[in-house]
Amino acid sequence: MPPALQSATALRILFDWADLSTDDLRALCTELHIKNVRWLAIHHPDNKTRENLYRLSNVAVGPKTTINAGLFVYDSYQPLVTIGANCALAANISLIPESGPNMSELADFELVKEKLVCTAPIVIEDHVWIGANAIVMPGVTIGHHAVVGAGAIVTRDVPPYAIVKGQPAQVSQYLTPPSPSAA
Repeated sequence: MPPALQSATALRILFDWADLSTDDLRALCTELHIKNVRWLAIHHPDNKTRENLYRLSNVAVGPKTTINAGLFVYDSYQPLVTIGANCALAANISLIPESGPNMSELADFELVKEKLVCTAPIVIEDHVWIGANAIVMPGVTIGHHAVVGAGAIVTRDVPPYAIVKGQPAQVSQYLTPPSPSAA
């Protein structure tokens, strides 16, 4: 655990989460840098607390969404990621709405500036399932009821009801929506 998170506040969030209301959590997080709130979100053992920590670090998360441990969001803590309702995100997913060479001299190259440095929102619509170790790149929208296979690298929009897999992710098939049951 980073030294900054060894404070009583961070330890309380990490270990006493069962006794904290959403308002308590929000109040405690105001005592921490947003970077530390995000670290807690990535590593927290409780899904509900994890969801709230992501919300408190500028990730929009819809109701009834499950985010497993290890969701990394590379967004400079800006509101660039929206996750819809009833989504399932497996472990160790990377959402990259912001991509650049950081402090490298590569940032001075025109090609890098014009073609490779990118900041664009990621939108995950309702009822999406993303498998473990998937990577979603800047500007991607994943349509409702879509499935992203484990390990996929998503560089383009995913249509609703599509199943994508591979590097780069390609549509392998489409889900057929269930027919309404006769009442």
